[in-house]
Amino acid sequence: MSRYKDFTNLAADIAWETNEDGNITYISGSKRFGYNNSQLVGLKATKLLHKSTPVGSKRYFTLKTRQSDLEMVLKHASGDPITIQVSTKPFFDKHGNWKGTRAIGKDVTLDRYRDIELAAAQNRERVMSFITQSVREAEVSRRGLEPVLKAITLSLAIDGCQIIRLKANTQREVVSTFGMMPVAISKKIDVGINNRLIFDHRHLRCVAQVTKYQREVNGLLVAWGNGASGNWNDDDLFLFEQCADLVGIELEHIANRELLEVLSTTDQLTGLLNRGTFEKYLTDKVFTQVKTQAPTGVLVFIDFDNFKLINDSQGHKAGDKALVKLANFLSNLSRPGDFVARFGGDEFAMWLNGLDKPKARALFKPLLLNTSFFSEFSVDRRKPVGISAGIVLLDRNCDRTASDLIERADILMYRRKKDKKRRRANK
Repeated sequence: MSRYKDFTNLAADIAWETNEDGNITYISGSKRFGYNNSQLVGLKATKLLHKSTPVGSKRYFTLKTRQSDLEMVLKHASGDPITIQVSTKPFFDKHGNWKGTRAIGKDVTLDRYRDIELAAAQNRERVMSFITQSVREAEVSRRGLEPVLKAITLSLAIDGCQIIRLKANTQREVVSTFGMMPVAISKKIDVGINNRLIFDHRHLRCVAQVTKYQREVNGLLVAWGNGASGNWNDDDLFLFEQCADLVGIELEHIANRELLEVLSTTDQLTGLLNRGTFEKYLTDKVFTQVKTQAPTGVLVFIDFDNFKLINDSQGHKAGDKALVKLANFLSNLSRPGDFVARFGGDEFAMWLNGLDKPKARALFKPLLLNTSFFSEFSVDRRKPVGISAGIVLLDRNCDRTASDLIERADILMYRRKKDKKRRRANK
């Protein structure tokens, strides 16, 4: 018997024997898992089982057949779980009656923890791979963020999430949302957030994580889902932080693209549309519509009178100031559906949507007749700085394209300019 005990002590982390009633009659070592030997001998073996043990492991202590590589979870004296891999063998008396079960076991707790950590790491990798792929496949635009948010929501098993962009002037702009964000949550995050904010709202758990690009905060990624905020585990928060990093990069890409769009579609001096964009807008919004649904309106083509004198006498800075002054006037004049452009040099164009010629003339009359509007730039009374305008109503019988309409307004503008010069010469 002593040789058997020596063998089991050497061959396994633990060995035990139970009788027909499932009570421990022998256990190897003087102290196991925080218990003294005397505490265990005579104890009902099932009382050592941890609550996380697999269903059915109670019977492992009283098996009547040989079994190998079974797993059960025992309870350490501290209450911590200990995973044991065991092999069992029943023993019988000389009459063949079952008298109990002997077992040897190996502590595989660290192995299982490593398995869990590996599985968690693999799951994080799968989740981030899925989300990263969604980011790569998305177009660089606000609309392109929708599938990204959907991927984050599905991957993290939450109810919804939202991306907020922080602008240079600290204003917040909701860029994209997946799911329905309760109003109270949006109010809750309307505070300064250094890195992460976790909070509860009624039955929802919520988290807001800052997004960054090259260490500069550029937005927020907000998520919400059922349950208490204590249910966010380390894996959840790690994945959410990784998602926020991806979103931060994507927000920078979108900002750069929008900046390029602005630079390519607007005039840098005045902020108005440039010629190419104006013609595209006119084509898309007016000439590509079905005739029965197409809008009507007036095109105004504007050109400075005696603009060259400003540059020659006061310098280009004064000329730029005059251009900006007219641009601001036209911008303030525009209504929803109108659009204005600096066509090039000292020429401007404006589409007045839905207006007829009398109303368009009335709209521009204060500028056309106001001799003092550009008086600060006039240096020669005989050649005052002003504007000439060609105002034409869209005529679909002769205006087949945007270029046709612009050409008619341009021709009329130059006719008005010549008429003004003729009248001044006859004075």
